[in-house]
Amino acid sequence: MSVPRTHQVGPTTVWEWPGRPPDTLLLHGIGNYGRYWDFFAETIAGRLRLLAPDARGHGDSDKPARGYAPQNFVGDVLAIIDALTSERPLVVGHSMGGFHATALTLARPDRVRALVLVDVGPRIEEAGDSRARRLSLGRPERFADDASALAYLRETSPGYNDAVYANRMRWVFMREGDTLVWRSSKTALAKILDESRMHASEVWARLGEIRCPVLVVRGTRSPSLSEATARGMIVSLPHARLVELDAGHNVALDRPRELAEEVMRFVSELR
Repeated sequence: MSVPRTHQVGPTTVWEWPGRPPDTLLLHGIGNYGRYWDFFAETIAGRLRLLAPDARGHGDSDKPARGYAPQNFVGDVLAIIDALTSERPLVVGHSMGGFHATALTLARPDRVRALVLVDVGPRIEEAGDSRARRLSLGRPERFADDASALAYLRETSPGYNDAVYANRMRWVFMREGDTLVWRSSKTALAKILDESRMHASEVWARLGEIRCPVLVVRGTRSPSLSEATARGMIVSLPHARLVELDAGHNVALDRPRELAEEVMRFVSELR
């Protein structure tokens, strides 16, 4: 797997995999990190130039005491577009990242070429919402050793292969003395969840205003996005289609190759 280079754009750490146009922004979900997209990037293998930020409050990016409303994330992404791209990018957003990608496209339609929304939509099923809150806010503060941290990951997110767990161990945690602590800020996660709930209806109510091409991707085993909600999005969006993959909520971890090929198929339709 190629090692991405890093950029610092204001408070945001951005991971770049070089490749061909169009520039493609990859926005991760709550509690995740830019290197969440490693397996997707491995399949893309230079066919697209990929830019994956650690969202504020996550990974190696800044974790301010406040500023976790959608417009703050939109501002961060616009700064990345200004600093690192020379064209309107394709924006791929998973979960929280998809919500912020939608807000970005509504706020600045002139800056987005096309949109891929991965397992996110106007209605998040109660089971998915409860799981996100439990994993974000109910987690232990620290772990005594690698074994206990890995056991927690396997218990709360079962079913992945060893490579995925190794990726998560490397990028979810950091060392603090003899213990492992989370790279993402629990305070930030709580504020993101509250701000997202506060602003969700005003963002999703305008979904039909989006005029760029949109690919909606749904994991058929996901507790978050129902088939009915996904199909309703296609009705609302004037230039959209739906792809369903045999995956849970984390489509890019469950089916990175299939997701990458669907994105490449979508890109071919833009050319």
